Amino acid sequence: MEDDNGQASGGRRELKLLSLYASNFKKLQLKQLLTFPEGIVLITGLNESGKSTVLDAILYALYGRMMRPKERPSNEDIISYGTGEAQVRLEFSVGENSYRVVREVHRTRPSRAMLYLLKPDGASKTLATTVNDTTSEVERLLGGITYNEIVASSVVAQKDLERLIKQRLDDRRKVINVFLNLDSFNKVQDELDQEKSRIEGTTRNPGQLAREERELELLLEKLKEYKDRESQLSELDERTTKLEAELGESEKRFAQTDSLYKTLGRYDEALKLQESLKKEIQSQIALRDNLNQQLTSLSSKRAELEEAQRKLREFDGITDIEPRLSQASRLLEEMRGHEFQQAKFKEKEAQLASEIAEKGRRVTSSSGISENHGLPSRRVWTYLATTGALGAGTVLSYFLSPQNSILLVMAVVLGSIASISLILLARQIASLSQEADVSGKKREELATVQLVQLREKDLGEVRQNLASLDQMLDRESTELTQLLKSIPQYSKPLQGGGEDPKLVLELASSQYEKDRRAQAAISERIKLLKGQLEEEIQVKEHLREAEAHVQTLKEKFGNVLLPALPAEVVFSQDLLEEAGQFRDSFNEKVSRIRTQIEDAIERKSEYRRFLEENKDVEETVNAQQRKVGLLEKGLAVVKYSLRGLEQTSESLRNRVKPQVERFMGLILPVITSGRYKAVELDDDYTVRVFDPEAGEFRPKEVFSGGTEDQLLLAMRLAFALALLPQAKGRSPEFLFLDEPLGSSDKIRREGILKLLREQLAQNFRQIFLISHVGDLEAEADTVILMENGSVREVLSRKPSLPEPVQIRA
Repeated sequence: MEDDNGQASGGRRELKLLSLYASNFKKLQLKQLLTFPEGIVLITGLNESGKSTVLDAILYALYGRMMRPKERPSNEDIISYGTGEAQVRLEFSVGENSYRVVREVHRTRPSRAMLYLLKPDGASKTLATTVNDTTSEVERLLGGITYNEIVASSVVAQKDLERLIKQRLDDRRKVINVFLNLDSFNKVQDELDQEKSRIEGTTRNPGQLAREERELELLLEKLKEYKDRESQLSELDERTTKLEAELGESEKRFAQTDSLYKTLGRYDEALKLQESLKKEIQSQIALRDNLNQQLTSLSSKRAELEEAQRKLREFDGITDIEPRLSQASRLLEEMRGHEFQQAKFKEKEAQLASEIAEKGRRVTSSSGISENHGLPSRRVWTYLATTGALGAGTVLSYFLSPQNSILLVMAVVLGSIASISLILLARQIASLSQEADVSGKKREELATVQLVQLREKDLGEVRQNLASLDQMLDRESTELTQLLKSIPQYSKPLQGGGEDPKLVLELASSQYEKDRRAQAAISERIKLLKGQLEEEIQVKEHLREAEAHVQTLKEKFGNVLLPALPAEVVFSQDLLEEAGQFRDSFNEKVSRIRTQIEDAIERKSEYRRFLEENKDVEETVNAQQRKVGLLEKGLAVVKYSLRGLEQTSESLRNRVKPQVERFMGLILPVITSGRYKAVELDDDYTVRVFDPEAGEFRPKEVFSGGTEDQLLLAMRLAFALALLPQAKGRSPEFLFLDEPLGSSDKIRREGILKLLREQLAQNFRQIFLISHVGDLEAEADTVILMENGSVREVLSRKPSLPEPVQIRA
């Protein structure tokens, strides 16, 4: 009988892969369901055709993990480039039940996973709907076989041959335990490990024992502090008593020095007050004398004021003089301007007269000019025509009759005459040049005469202007003289008629400025004297106040009394300063002792409060010690249990190693052409192979790379055979071999294929051989040819192999 989850009441059930569908999973893009028949299935194709991705898709569908690029890939590692989501769908059977697991990966949304039980009537039942629940349920259906366990037993990859060897010892032990149906040991061991970790902790996370020990240390420190505080409290009581006695003595000494200091201070203040009153009395007496002197001087200032007022009256008419002086100054400025114009005109008159005289001399010295200057011009043209005619005749006679002597003589005569005409022509041209020079001089002379006439006209105008300016200056001089005579104070130099009005104006202006400044000075002095005389009443009042103040100060001085000093004490500033230093010293000491007492009282209060709060600390320490003792005892029990459990499981696991050695002894001769036969496995599963040439067992690392890969392949296959988890009630009926032939030569390759056909086929109903090596099709029952992530072709060498079908919705 079986339930919905495929659980059997008893017996062993097979685990078999049925079909796979993948969309946008890495480079895998299956357009049809890829069915997995029994027998040897060869998955082949070029590099990057998606062969190994089929294995990754199966592992990801079962466990949400894969071998490349990492066990727990990100969504970006799974989804094909340029797409938004990927899906993988795997159907598998456990015994008589079939299941479908579906995983969807989205680039921007959380991933999804579902697990269904496929019923014989075509219906399905949902077993899980979340990623974690789906993975857990798959592991449960597989009898607790985890990802690491199935990869260690049913997946043999060329690049991962050392997986089981390189696993941590604890992980390798757990894998073997699971396949030996010792998963209860794993469970108990995990629980004990958890309890051990809880009590003992790790390097990063301290356990309960460490925390309780730390708590015990803190309590012991607090207990020590409790004892210390009790001792310190007793010491503080004694110290407080001593400080209080010292405080009483210091306060007494402070009171004595403070009394003396205050008496000396009052004595010093009385002396300073007497000295200050003496200085103030002297100052007030000096002020009184000064005020008396001011009153005496004020009587003489009245006479001075009357004299100043009399002098000021002498300047009563000075304000009427200023407008007439200003008018005279303006008139003088106008006269100076006219005199400047007169000088300019006189200068221009002299310049024009000189220029006219010079031009007149140049005109008189010029020679006469001939009136017949037109005749030579006509002669030039006559000579020019004659010379041209004679020259032309001479040339013509010479060329026309070179053999006639008469004509030749005529040509000579004509040439001579032409030469004479040419000489006369040159003389006439020279004469014409001289006549042209004479004509130019004539024109220049005419221009000079016209210029002289213009300058004579300008000279007449200048002389007229000079006459007008002379008349104007005479009028202005007369007006200035009359204006100055109207100022009797400054017109005495003009009474005799001999002084220049300009000089008189300058003297009058200078005297006016002096009189005006004298008037201003006398006015200011009168103002000052009046102000001083007005202060006479105030001076008298101040004098009375000063006399009263002197009397008051004398009374105060008489009332100042010096305090009585102790016997044999003579006042001095040094004594006052020394008394102040002693007083400050005792005051500081008193303050310091009081602070120490207050601090001691505060600390005593704090200690008493601490002792009260922690009065149960000894009992708490005892309880914590008992708690730590129980934890230590519990930890010892857990460790003892782990050792016993480990020894028991180790004795059971040790049964595996001989089986692995036995299977390797069967497999190794087949795949190495009988060269290597005997194998030894150390406790840490280090492989040592008997080398017939060396005559001893040697580690695998000393052999060639290809031989080392074959040794590891034999070991992985031996583990797969030795660890078949039949006792768990589940048996993976499939074995994946990923590129196991890459490093083998043809002979050893045939040995590996023979091993697949004979020994391995007896233990695994489905053997998946992933390889890019050619000429393997004949060795396989089914050939799946991959190309660019898709199945290009499926070749079956068994007529009963089901054909691919369309993807079911």
